[in-house]
Amino acid sequence: MTLSERTHSTSARPRDLQEVALTMVDGTHVRGILHRAHGTRTLDYLNRQAEGFVAMTNAELVRDGRTELIAFIAINKAHIVRLTEAEGDL
Repeated sequence: MTLSERTHSTSARPRDLQEVALTMVDGTHVRGILHRAHGTRTLDYLNRQAEGFVAMTNAELVRDGRTELIAFIAINKAHIVRLTEAEGDL
């Protein structure tokens, strides 16, 4: 069972999963599964002041021509320049 499956099935707080691609301030590109509060739109979740970080699983980071696969990463919202959603929730 992957981390995203465990998080999705056992979490006390239900989460919606959304495949996204992020561009960071330093030019790093991150693609993976965003875990957001159940019932919130992605934009609303990013604008929530209560959480300073977003959680992503099955992430692929591309920086300086190198690709790194990461099972879990927490990303500071202030460092996100652009977010693109894939079609539909998972």
